[in-house]
Amino acid sequence: MVEFIGKKGIFDGYLIELTKIDKFHPGDFSVYEIVRVEKGTPLFLEDHLNRLFRSFILEKLSVDESAENIERMVNKLIRINGIDKGKIKFVFYFPEFPKSENYHFFIYYTEALFPGLEEYNGGVDVGLCTAIRNDPNAKVLNTDARKKANQKIEDENVFEVLLVDNEGYVWEGSRSNVFFISEGTLITPPDEAVLQGIARKNVLEISDRHNFAVHIRKVHRTELEQMQSVFLTGTSLKVLPVRRVENLQFDVSSEILKFLDDQYDKKIADYIKMAGKLIK
Repeated sequence: MVEFIGKKGIFDGYLIELTKIDKFHPGDFSVYEIVRVEKGTPLFLEDHLNRLFRSFILEKLSVDESAENIERMVNKLIRINGIDKGKIKFVFYFPEFPKSENYHFFIYYTEALFPGLEEYNGGVDVGLCTAIRNDPNAKVLNTDARKKANQKIEDENVFEVLLVDNEGYVWEGSRSNVFFISEGTLITPPDEAVLQGIARKNVLEISDRHNFAVHIRKVHRTELEQMQSVFLTGTSLKVLPVRRVENLQFDVSSEILKFLDDQYDKKIADYIKMAGKLIK
């Protein structure tokens, strides 16, 4: 059952009362995005919309809505619900997939479970899960990898799991991207093999602007013990330290990690400030 927040949602372009919906079954195939809202601003919305339409292209789907129209609907939803901080989810589902002529879409506030100070200061525990998404660049719901990862998270009582292929290479978290720090160098898996997260994109831009060494390459699970620090990135997570991957411990007080965390928060603050100026 979907956790709806607020009073109103938007279904196929029309405002609806969420109290009238008990359950939401998006069907066998859905493309979706989740946008973080801070101070009434949908953060990095244009990046999320670009990725949404990239997912449509990768899955050979077409929709009538434009990015500009979806942006207007998201901003309308924020105004009407009056929720300044949270998460908005928009789901496009295709009952006749792979056909896309008859589709529906739903935009609504969903439950926001953001990490707290304890997780940011002390890091989180992470497991490993042998599973790979078939099309990592497309953000789709209910994949086999997602279901397997959810079960692993529940069974091992960990915050997240990193997806590992049959050859032992670590690619991404089930709902996050992953970075490693080794000898002052940031390491993250290649773009084509992972979901190109918006937070990941921002961290790479920050790293480039501040001249951090970045190595984009495959990482084998046997290399984990050589890494000094590990962190996750994501819309909900921002920059989140990892203290343990299975039985391996990592440094959560890395100066590089702390700097990236601070700069990411600054990037958010600057985005909100600029969005406010544009509205005025």
